[in-house]
This record gives sequence, structure tokens and C-alpha cells, in this order.
Amino acid sequence: MMQKWRTPVQVEGRTRRDADGYLVQDSAARLIPGCLIAPGAFTVPGLLESPTSEQSDDQATLYAPPDARFEVGDTVVVPRAHPLGGKWQVESKPAPWPRGVSVTIKRR
Repeated sequence: MMQKWRTPVQVEGRTRRDADGYLVQDSAARLIPGCLIAPGAFTVPGLLESPTSEQSDDQATLYAPPDARFEVGDTVVVPRAHPLGGKWQVESKPAPWPRGVSVTIKRR
């Protein structure tokens, strides 16, 4: 049953400026198959202390196979067909979980 929840994600290296001010990408894009993506938190608009417009972007957790590599700042592209599809940014260093690694991601 878990197999149908798995999705491949594309990981693009962090984009930064070089010494001359040009935008460069740290590494080539790579495809990581067999990932699971779970929503990070659920909130109810209007019940939070600060106005809804000031709330942070969506947050989720990406669960990947043991050999997957992630760096803080990497861009993760989740297929549009997935409920959490779109571009995300890695916010934390990989942490172990029973079947691989997990990272916190935020919607870009």
C-alpha cells in the first residue's frame, strides 16, 4: 500500500552568487525515486496570534531512501500530480528515520 504513496522528486543544488555576482547552481539536478512527503503542520486561519498573511509558508517533511543526499538550501521539485506538488526548499540537515533520511522542506 505504501508504494502508491511514493513519488520521485528532483533535487537541484542550492542557487547562490559567485564572486562576480552571477547566479550559479552548486550541483546538477538529480532524481530521487521512492520518496514520501507529509504535511508538516495544519493551521486554522484566524486562530493564530499573528495575522494569516504574516504566517510562514507551507512546511512539509520529505522522507527519502538511505542513499539520498540533501544540503540545506537545495531546491526540491515535487511532481504537480502530487497533492504537495511544486517547488520546495530544504530547511534542515538530513535526519535518520527507519527507512532512510528525512528533511524539513518549505514551499518556495
